[in-house]
Amino acid sequence: MDSRHDVGGGKIRIRIFITMTATIKNKIDEAGLVTLDVSELVALGERKELDLSIFLDEGLIIKEVFFRKKLKTFEWGQFKNCFVSVTCSKDVIIPPWSYLLIQMNLRNIAKEVFFCNLKTMDLLLFQKALTKLDMNNYRNKRVFLKVCSGNTIPLVFLSLCVSILTPHVKSLFYGEPCSSVPLIKN
Repeated sequence: MDSRHDVGGGKIRIRIFITMTATIKNKIDEAGLVTLDVSELVALGERKELDLSIFLDEGLIIKEVFFRKKLKTFEWGQFKNCFVSVTCSKDVIIPPWSYLLIQMNLRNIAKEVFFCNLKTMDLLLFQKALTKLDMNNYRNKRVFLKVCSGNTIPLVFLSLCVSILTPHVKSLFYGEPCSSVPLIKN
């Protein structure tokens, strides 16, 4: 650091010149800390439910002829680019082939089709994203499960993160490096 004084007209001006020779170090990267933003694993896209009860003949049973006729006249466009949960709100026996015919009608329309309720579909989508993570990025690292206060992440999502990451990480924390709760140390 170099400082120079300039006296002129009764006023003193001090000029300070700083020369930067060192580079800024990222201590979080150097410490092997990795933050996993859990909300980034939540699949983006609209979710819709298709209730098979609308395809029941007299509200009781699926008859193939009636079912196929309903499939042809049904408005499939409402599920365009959506994640679709196929369920039945009535307590009736649904033959497996009817689910498969529904899936065939949605195959080029919906993003993906699931035969379960909406909550289970969300869980399956999250699990799918989690298993696609490259565990080499987390191996022997200190990993922080980041959950922003504005996001509501189901507890089961966090539980899946712990199950998947635990065998690979050096330690696992809930929160961010500045404020966290230790979960495990390997």
